[in-house]
Amino acid sequence: MGCGSSKTQVIEPGKDNTSERGTSEKHTSDNSSENESNDQADQKSESVFSNSRKNSTLASSKTSVKPRSYKLNYFDFSGRGELIRLIFAVSNTDYNDERTGFKDWQTKRKKTPLEQLPNLEVDKEPTLVQSMAIARYLAREMNLAGSDNYEITKVDFVLDLCKEFMDLLAAYVFPELLFPTDEKEEIIDKFLKHVAEDFLKNIEILITKFGKNGYAVGNKLTVADLFIHDLVSNMIKLDSFVLDNYSKLKQNRNKVEEDSNLKSYLDNRRKMQKLNF
Repeated sequence: MGCGSSKTQVIEPGKDNTSERGTSEKHTSDNSSENESNDQADQKSESVFSNSRKNSTLASSKTSVKPRSYKLNYFDFSGRGELIRLIFAVSNTDYNDERTGFKDWQTKRKKTPLEQLPNLEVDKEPTLVQSMAIARYLAREMNLAGSDNYEITKVDFVLDLCKEFMDLLAAYVFPELLFPTDEKEEIIDKFLKHVAEDFLKNIEILITKFGKNGYAVGNKLTVADLFIHDLVSNMIKLDSFVLDNYSKLKQNRNKVEEDSNLKSYLDNRRKMQKLNF
């Protein structure tokens, strides 16, 4: 005998024993109806979302993006503006290449942002200044900045090194090429033996570490290649044998010049103010 008692359902012949089962079936039926209602609501929601997404896609495909308009303002020589011109050339991008003579600069100077050249006008936006800010902006726009964030940083590494060298080139060499003095030969000779040699050694090291297949960084053309090419071009004009001890830089230069857009630009480059190399 147990200490407790439990009720046992007795099924009596001839008596309706379906009340409990009926309640269960009713509950199941209610759940089924509710699920069906929810499914219909989900399908309706998905249909609305799908139609909305489809309409959005169609609207996007019908909306054409108007190309940006660019106007570069710089002096009539290479200097700090040539890297920007090279980016436009390689990306095959139309732009207005506005050149200012030194005589005209004094009258135009007060009208330019921060009284600086180069500057870049983009559509109707405020004019951009600072050559490297412009170059980096255009490199991102033209897919020449690097493949990912880490590669972009490597490109920036090379650009910063090139910028330091460009500053020294502009401070010591360009003035002698524009307005030669009696010390021109001595100044250029010292620059090539000390400043230029250190720069070339460092760039050779970076290309070896960062580059592949002849490129300075990664395995495709970037703005780093273009800046190196421009600076080396200036040095070759000063000393045609300047790359004799730098095999990676030679390889890089040859690789960059395989680009058909760059080759076309170099072959047909607009004449600039003659410098006294």
